[in-house]
Amino acid sequence: MHHELRNKTGRLSEYFQHFVRVFIGALAFVLSLPFFIPPEHEPVNRAPTEPPAPSAESLEPRRVTVKLRRGETLGSILARHGLEPPSAHELISKVRPLIDLRRLRPGDHLHLMIDPTDESVKGLDFSLENALVRVKTTGDGWSVERQQIPSIREPYAVRGTIRHSLYQSGTDAGLTPQHIIDLARLLEYDIDFFSDFHPGDPFAVVIEQIRYADGRHVPGKILAAELEANNEKASIFHFILGNGKEGYYDSEGRALRRSFLRAPLSYARISSPFSLGRRHPIFRTVRPHRAIDYAAPAGTPVVAVGSGRVEFSGWRGGYGKLVEIRHAGGYTSRYGHFSRIARGIRRGVTVNAGDVIGYVGQTGHATGPHLHFEFLRRGEKINFLSLKVPRVERLAGPDLERFMAARNERLQLLRAHKTEMQLGAG
Repeated sequence: MHHELRNKTGRLSEYFQHFVRVFIGALAFVLSLPFFIPPEHEPVNRAPTEPPAPSAESLEPRRVTVKLRRGETLGSILARHGLEPPSAHELISKVRPLIDLRRLRPGDHLHLMIDPTDESVKGLDFSLENALVRVKTTGDGWSVERQQIPSIREPYAVRGTIRHSLYQSGTDAGLTPQHIIDLARLLEYDIDFFSDFHPGDPFAVVIEQIRYADGRHVPGKILAAELEANNEKASIFHFILGNGKEGYYDSEGRALRRSFLRAPLSYARISSPFSLGRRHPIFRTVRPHRAIDYAAPAGTPVVAVGSGRVEFSGWRGGYGKLVEIRHAGGYTSRYGHFSRIARGIRRGVTVNAGDVIGYVGQTGHATGPHLHFEFLRRGEKINFLSLKVPRVERLAGPDLERFMAARNERLQLLRAHKTEMQLGAG
């Protein structure tokens, strides 16, 4: 019995020892596992993420619109925005063959492409008349292209009455200052724009308005005009002849262009008119002054009053520096007291009306800068201001027939009673 008890006790001891060994092995296995925190208890402490900075290549050029001011040019605009002279010169030299930059006017807009990284000029575009010019920089320098802008041309009537002057009343009605200048030039032999107009005098002008596809409305040339001054009407009509030449004519088809201009320069006043009894300002004696003295600032350009051949160019006594031109019909014109004679004006050269032949000065017997102008007919000095200057031509044949039809259409526009919207409105 005691022997059986010892046997059972021994087996229990073996079972207990085996259990202890298994428990210790399991505990060691658990302790060998890596320590971790369940995801739901993981602390969140992340730094905010920022988008990557854009590279220089990803930045688009900034478009800057510049309005051309009086006295500014494309070159001065480029210089003002930091473009170096050699680069600006290269740009302009590539643009110039494609478009006449002299037609840029104050108020026109240029659009510059500016690199935002260094503020350098990377490109340029602008509209001028019927073309869009685009300039951009490339690895080989400046690239320039010119694109035609579609347009339509249509006649447009502007009407009004004189209140103070044609300039003020005309611009108030919708004409441009250039239109007023053109009217004065075309009608210089028929109307004195300084004294012939009076309050209440009516005027009507048909102009050509150009509408471009980019939305611009640009006033074009004068197509017809009818003005009243000193109770007399004067009218002009633009016409293109069969041979492609164009000009202005009166209502009967007579050319407005005369064989001589009204004056050889833009002058401030006539300081001494043609006279048979004038006291000479230097010699203080009464002697005839068979010439016209035009007072003007020194350096003012002087033009030939008509086409002809230069007979003399140089110094001649009291005239100082003088140019003499022989015209058709036995007429001769003389221009004295020049500060200098224009380049190329020498004996034997042919000139056209309006060509610059010299510049106002006071060489010779002169007390101040002015032009001494003489006009001769078959060698006799005459008063140029009283000369009835003949017209150059008159239309005939098919040209006259076409002119009369075009004139009648323009007259309907000039005399229409409906109110027209002013030029450029809308």
